[in-house]
Amino acid sequence: MRNRIAALLAALAVPLFAVLGLATPAFAAYEHDWTTNVTWYEDNSRECVENRYVSGCVQPAGDYIWLKNNGSADYIVKITWWDLDGDREGYCTNNFSPSAGWTVCNKNFPEGHRIAWYVVYHADGQWWSGSTQTTTV
Repeated sequence: MRNRIAALLAALAVPLFAVLGLATPAFAAYEHDWTTNVTWYEDNSRECVENRYVSGCVQPAGDYIWLKNNGSADYIVKITWWDLDGDREGYCTNNFSPSAGWTVCNKNFPEGHRIAWYVVYHADGQWWSGSTQTTTV
């Protein structure tokens, strides 16, 4: 009888651990960073996009995410990103008014990974996003 119970428990445990093992990456928490106010400097390695509400760049050298609010102080602007070669994803949110100019999040991405990203802004009661970019860091 003990052997049957032990066999039954073992048979149930293997699929349970397999499901839990596969589900773990789906529960990874988003990284949420707030920008810091810095002085912009020219760097041709940045890959940038802009519209009338937000400008954003990813700079591979140093793993910087640059962000600028081009709208009003009422707008929320951010960059949403995810590592195409890993399991990290997150946001970089600008917590400064447009008068601050460029702000930055300093990330530490693995070298050679492809980072997909897009700018996001909240204006007039709804969220808007730009097209997805891909940058190798």
